Amino acid sequence: MAKVTVTLPDELRRRAKERAAREGTTLSAVVRERLEEFAEELDLAEEAEDVRVSDEIAGRVRRGEEALHEWGDVKARLDALPG
Repeated sequence: MAKVTVTLPDELRRRAKERAAREGTTLSAVVRERLEEFAEELDLAEEAEDVRVSDEIAGRVRRGEEALHEWGDVKARLDALPG
C-alpha cells in the first residue's frame, strides 16, 4: 500500500476525523473509503460516456452520416501507408 500526503482545509479534516471517531476507525480509513467510492463513480461515469458516444456513432451510421469499413480493408490501407 502506498502512502499519500494530502493537504486538507481545517474544517474538512475536523469533519473527517469526527466521522472516523463515530465509526470507530481512522482518518486514513475514512479518506480511503471515500477515494474508493470516488473511483467507482468515476468508472461508472466513464462507462456511461462510452455508451453515449457509441449510441451517437450508431445513430450517425443508421442515418448514413458515417460509413462502416471492413477490418480487412482498413488493415490493407494501414499496411500501405509509408513508414
